[in-house]
Amino acid sequence: MIKLLGKQAKLSGPFVPDRPPEVDKNSESWPGLAVEQFSNNVTWSAPIEFTESLETKPGRIELTIEGQVCEKNCIPIRDEKVPAEFSGWVESKDEALAIGEFREPDSMVEWKIHLSKSTVKPGDKLELILEATPDKDFHIYKLDLKDPVLENRTHLVLTQKFGVKAYEPKVDKRSIRKDLGVGGVVDYYEGKVTIRVPIEVPETAIEGETPLEGLVGYQACTQGACDRPRGLKFKGVYQVSKTKPGSDKLPLGIAASKYDEAANHPQRANWFEGDKYALTLEPKEVFTKFFLAMLGGFILNFMPCVLPVIGLKILGFVNEAHGERRTASMLTLTYSLGMIAVLLGFGATSLGLRWMTGRALEWGALFGNTTTQVLFTGFMFTLALSFLGVWEFPIPGFASGAKSTELSSKKGYLGAFFKGVITTLLATPCSGPFLGSALAVSLSQPAWVVLLIFLGVGIGMAFPYLMVAIFPGSMKWIPKPGPWMETFKEFLAFPLLLSVVAFVSGFPEKERISMLSALIFIWFACWWIGRVPVWESGSRRLRAWGLGAMAAFAGTIGSFYFLKPSEYELEWVPFSEQALQSAVAEGKPVLIDFTAEWCQNCKLNLAVAINTRKVQDVVKKHDVVPMIADLTRYPPALMAKLRELNKVAIPVLAIYKPGDGKNPIVLEDLLTESQVINALEQAGPAKAATANSGLGNILSATR
Repeated sequence: MIKLLGKQAKLSGPFVPDRPPEVDKNSESWPGLAVEQFSNNVTWSAPIEFTESLETKPGRIELTIEGQVCEKNCIPIRDEKVPAEFSGWVESKDEALAIGEFREPDSMVEWKIHLSKSTVKPGDKLELILEATPDKDFHIYKLDLKDPVLENRTHLVLTQKFGVKAYEPKVDKRSIRKDLGVGGVVDYYEGKVTIRVPIEVPETAIEGETPLEGLVGYQACTQGACDRPRGLKFKGVYQVSKTKPGSDKLPLGIAASKYDEAANHPQRANWFEGDKYALTLEPKEVFTKFFLAMLGGFILNFMPCVLPVIGLKILGFVNEAHGERRTASMLTLTYSLGMIAVLLGFGATSLGLRWMTGRALEWGALFGNTTTQVLFTGFMFTLALSFLGVWEFPIPGFASGAKSTELSSKKGYLGAFFKGVITTLLATPCSGPFLGSALAVSLSQPAWVVLLIFLGVGIGMAFPYLMVAIFPGSMKWIPKPGPWMETFKEFLAFPLLLSVVAFVSGFPEKERISMLSALIFIWFACWWIGRVPVWESGSRRLRAWGLGAMAAFAGTIGSFYFLKPSEYELEWVPFSEQALQSAVAEGKPVLIDFTAEWCQNCKLNLAVAINTRKVQDVVKKHDVVPMIADLTRYPPALMAKLRELNKVAIPVLAIYKPGDGKNPIVLEDLLTESQVINALEQAGPAKAATANSGLGNILSATR
């Protein structure tokens, strides 16, 4: 600690070193603590103001220093007085910085960087907020300060903190993991991303100007191309004051730098103190987030996942409207509470997950795995079958039959509550325009704020029904029950089936056939259960449910097991004559599979004779280039190639020897694994290039 003595001058800001300290987290003297230290020479400087105007150079100024000098042992320094001699005036040079917003002229990303407050009190908190907005179709890579990998990452370093505690950055969205075909699996953020760094100012902070500086390294990419790695540096000066208010945000100065400055910075992985959630939302921000959450929840009523079920609610209201209005109003209120309960449950789950793992539950994150997709797709399909009368959904009030009416009258409140629960669950795969930004706060805010945001979503989604509950007189506008209800219920099955199509399209391409097969087994299960009327004995209905559930479960598991892609699938590339001749000229054997989506024998060959472990071993051993010639839409060039082989029907497998692009080994019709292996062995392994035609250069540049 350095203090200024006397009344000749006063500090207008803290003393800061000319370089960041080295952080030792394995100190023998202080195990488990992050010890900041300097070795060799370090220069400290601070801005000062003289109490009187000076006509000549100032005289000597006295300072006191507290600290310790350590090697294996430490020697304390206690209030040691040091004289400071004036050596000359220093003219400050302001670097050309963009204030608040920055984009390099040829960059694909716009950055906005600011502090949440311009003035803070000692012991107060603030946030460093960085917003990256990539151009359309571009993204930036994941920020993970603990990851030792440098490439395909976003990097952030605070190079000068000047005594404040900065905690691990929080990102407002989960990264996406995907193989983009550019060097393996990468993690990136879709669209705009906001990074927040919680900062605590110590109680002992000196009042005055306090600088903050940092570096960012980033790279913008699309699904198939990347901009060069870039960097930027940012800096700003905020005020520490015990008296001045500081609610306004402070834009920071930004300029271009190099990617390597951040990626290779010695403090890249240890400039932060640890994990801590941001606590800096102002009341105005909380209200804004709550309002946006309500708006997002209201919009969810019109999303494709839940819009078809609105008719289901109408049927329930119709049945209720012919009775006592007070009862109908209470049922509607109970329905709304079911919706709100689900959202609060998600909020509590998010907090529990955050407490256990340090990660918050993101809205819609549950739908990134196959199991959840299968459950929701199957549920939507069974609901549609219920509307069509194939079976009766076992929740009171979902149908208008006599038995359902009886159950509804006995368990009306429970039925209304669960209808609210299921309606909300159906809406979870969808996300309204304002929902993402409203829920992003759950990644970084205290528990009460998180629950408040989820409560806002629930109230917004339940808003129309809360209005009906508050004003039961509106029930008179609902039509009276009649035969039209059954027709209307059946009609609603078709929007639900279209929603099933949307759900299936969300599966990876190679899992869609498996899901369609699973739906057939689910259909069979519903049909089997529906064959037993509701008035039959409990044992018969239980037996039907047991057999139906077994058929649906076994059929779904079997569909995904037997129809899944082979783990020994070859690394196919699209066929072209140019690619074929290039590979052959390089001395490689080439295997071409002439196939089509409508050719079942072709798919059978792939499953039992081509995409197998033994064939894969031979392909790797001989450095064979596997190519797919897709004839699904009868492309003229591929049809001509097939005729060149004197064939008109598929399946056809052509294997070209190294250096010979004209005389392939041709196999046709249903094949066995041994036939394919024998043909590959006959073609032989890769050899040295037999021609230098330039086509090899084209292939090496594109593969």
